Amino acid sequence: MQVMKNRLRILRTEHNWSQAELAERLGVSRQTINAIETGKYDPSLPLAFQIAQLFDSSIEEIFFPEEGAMFLQPQSLKAEQLLKSPFVRFTPKAVRVIELAQEESRRLGHNFVGTEQILIGLILEGTGIAAEVLRTFGVTLENTRAEVEKIIGRGSGIFSVGIPFTPKTKLMLDFAVEESDTLGHYYIDTESLLLALLRVTDGLAVKVLKKQGVDLEHLRLKVLEVAPRGSDIQIGKAIAAQIKKGGQYLGETPIDFTSGEISARFCALLFAWVEPRKLGHVIGSSTGFQLPNGDVLAPRISFVLRDRLKRAPRVYPELVPDLVVEIKSAFDQFAPLQEKIQRFLELGVQVGLLINPDERTLAVYRANNQVTELTDEDKLAIPELLPEWELSISQLWPPAFK
Repeated sequence: MQVMKNRLRILRTEHNWSQAELAERLGVSRQTINAIETGKYDPSLPLAFQIAQLFDSSIEEIFFPEEGAMFLQPQSLKAEQLLKSPFVRFTPKAVRVIELAQEESRRLGHNFVGTEQILIGLILEGTGIAAEVLRTFGVTLENTRAEVEKIIGRGSGIFSVGIPFTPKTKLMLDFAVEESDTLGHYYIDTESLLLALLRVTDGLAVKVLKKQGVDLEHLRLKVLEVAPRGSDIQIGKAIAAQIKKGGQYLGETPIDFTSGEISARFCALLFAWVEPRKLGHVIGSSTGFQLPNGDVLAPRISFVLRDRLKRAPRVYPELVPDLVVEIKSAFDQFAPLQEKIQRFLELGVQVGLLINPDERTLAVYRANNQVTELTDEDKLAIPELLPEWELSISQLWPPAFK
């Protein structure tokens, strides 16, 4: 794994500190500081937060994963590895939750971050799915803080630069990786943290939620209902579990065979036109696009004009595509897909396509609220993005072999 680049040496020099002086402030060895600065070692997640706090900076300003960090395999990633590679999968919102949890621990004078501080961090973050769902269940910051203080009281206020995670919090991080995979996400966002928190049944966070009258199973089902889905195969386990429990599964599911072949055919037909003319990038497999607020959206298929994306990034590009395509699978409800297309258009996508294999139709959505439905006899044209390109709708459907 390639180690991430960072600005630690620059910041240390600006403060006129030697490596030994910085190491003393952080409670680590000089060799550790040298290894981080020379790119031989990634700091643990707690150490990364210590460094950010020491230099009164955000971790994003010090460490740049998009330039150097290589992705780990989600199937094998555990909390110990996650803590050694702090930015591999955390979204900015999830990182902010951890920062707020550490601040909350300091506020009460404690030298640890437990599940109860993570819960408060989720509430304080305020904009993520976790915060929104907790609000709908009547969970408030005031009541949560009061319950936490009743249980753990106030600490001595004596602590080192870093505030370590408790064993239960580390277990929660393991669970967050699993929940992220189940949702089909490569990234770990606030909803994965909340789902993981609920699995630490002997943690103080769960106890505090119960004190506020929260039905934990209903809370979990609500998070699963509103959380966006990716396309990892592990989502199938979540679908089966929800059906077994009698719950309604509203998210995006693993694509079925027919829809998968339609996706491949559309990508191939579009790529055959785009590639020789060097018009831009054709992307499949529900690739993520990061928005300015930290959200990651993943259309089934997307296209980005070359002038907007000169080089393919190693991680999520920070833009919205010019064209997005969604395909209704056998498991999908139609209305959420329509809403997803409309959401993309609101964010700046020029054209959205929604393919319905059941009806053998393709709907074209544009920003002016114009919707056109095409059938087998029609041809798709997108002159504003792909001049002269045409696609017969009948070409999308898988053949029936004799």
